Amino acid sequence: MPDISDLNFSAPRDEATQTTPFGSGPTKPTWRQRRRAKKARRSKIRRWTTRGVLALVLCVVVLIGAGIGITIYRLNEIGRVNVPNLVAKHGAIENILLVGSTSRCAVKPSKDFEIYVKECESGINGVNSDVIMILRLNANDHRVSLLSIPRDTFVPDARSGGLYNKVDAALADGPGQLVAAIEQDFGIPINHYVVLNFESFADIVDALGGVDMYFPTQVKDMDSLDQTKTGCQHLGGLEALALVRARHLYYGYDRKTKTWIGYDGSGDLGRIVRDHLFLRVLASTVKKQGLSNPLTDESLLGAVAPFLTVDTTFGDGEMLSLIRTFHSVGVNNVPEFTAPIIEDTQTYMYKGYDYGDVVFPTEPQDLQTISAFMGETPAGLKLHPDRITVSVIDGTGSASATAAVVGKLRALGYRVVATGSQTPVGPISETTVEYPSRAHLNQAEKVLSDLSGTVAMAHDATLGHADVTIVTGSDLAVTSARPEHSSPPVKSSSTTSSTIAVTTTTIATTPNSDGGALATPTSATGAIPRYDPRACPTTTK
Repeated sequence: MPDISDLNFSAPRDEATQTTPFGSGPTKPTWRQRRRAKKARRSKIRRWTTRGVLALVLCVVVLIGAGIGITIYRLNEIGRVNVPNLVAKHGAIENILLVGSTSRCAVKPSKDFEIYVKECESGINGVNSDVIMILRLNANDHRVSLLSIPRDTFVPDARSGGLYNKVDAALADGPGQLVAAIEQDFGIPINHYVVLNFESFADIVDALGGVDMYFPTQVKDMDSLDQTKTGCQHLGGLEALALVRARHLYYGYDRKTKTWIGYDGSGDLGRIVRDHLFLRVLASTVKKQGLSNPLTDESLLGAVAPFLTVDTTFGDGEMLSLIRTFHSVGVNNVPEFTAPIIEDTQTYMYKGYDYGDVVFPTEPQDLQTISAFMGETPAGLKLHPDRITVSVIDGTGSASATAAVVGKLRALGYRVVATGSQTPVGPISETTVEYPSRAHLNQAEKVLSDLSGTVAMAHDATLGHADVTIVTGSDLAVTSARPEHSSPPVKSSSTTSSTIAVTTTTIATTPNSDGGALATPTSATGAIPRYDPRACPTTTK
């Protein structure tokens, strides 16, 4: 498993001053930032989805600490749904997929959600999973970890039939498709599924009596948040909702010039960071309330359970077992990761269709992050290349690039059994590591570990009946192992050893036809920007 210190956890976010709709600053926002701002004003439905997953995580926290009698009563109020493609739990470890759905038809009629009720009645019910988190529980060492997957991550198995799309589109084909996409493309087996609709977040915060958060500076979102006070502030349910919805964040209002000093510009990634911060504050608030207080427990569970839906295999007995096992876990110490991505700096064209703003999986960062999240090295990385058959399909229109890939793979020891070619999907394309069945996942992960760039795994038939097929993309590098020195290794009295250096060779890199290019990979978790709200400082008198 990679050392946690090797992951890029401290890459600072760009805090350059930007012009905003609320005033002028020293520099103008980029084309991409203006486009996002325009899209945010048009799109209403996505602004509400984050609260579903946050409420879910709070539900897990509350269930862990609540009284058994109350829990049994409230468990009967939880909804059930059949979810294909789940993996049966074996041993003490399980992964729970936490999803916030954008379904318009899931809300109840009310003034706050009138627009969604009308859209549902008119037949509009776009279903996406804008917030995707995986909660990993290890009963052996009581280790808990959380992984967020950015919603715009472009993956091969997002839609039924192995169709490429953003991962948030998988839910439109049912929860089983989202489960399959995460298992097949990220190598994370999912044991249980939990989903919430739009309605529960504010009620849960209000049931707690609100939360306290520290605001280093004034912050504003064009559609939701408008926090003009700084310092430690008490937030009710609707105010907290506005905070966790914010993904177009402006900060630092200058009263003299009546302008906002800066624009965050990080979109969904920034919102994930703030959501993680809010989760910690929420968990601390629950702890301060005292989980042994029956009135508090009943109020919280009453606010959450009716809005909660789980898969039919997630039985009451297993939930109660989780409560008993993880009741003493310090939630504030739970490691929170975000799958690293590479952003396409322009809108993405795939087979002639404009998919808008997308981000791509990135290796080796994703494999390292998933290993850290799961607390173990994937089993496939222990395989030797000479036990794996590989075929290579040129997806870039470059025979020389394919030949270079084949040469590097053979140098590593892989048995290349077939080659081929296909029409490029566009000027920018992912490299895909395809494998025919779950039984070949280990081989696919081994091959994945020797590639870098915008690379993803996929479940598909392989060329030449190989264990794994690589479809080359426009941003690909292959690991090359070679002796660091040409001289013979130095022999000692007990062992013979030699030093091996690992290098990478870039096979192909193609910029967008409109002049755009791929950005640099993001980190698994980053330094908190100075303007982001956070827990109130602890004071001593």
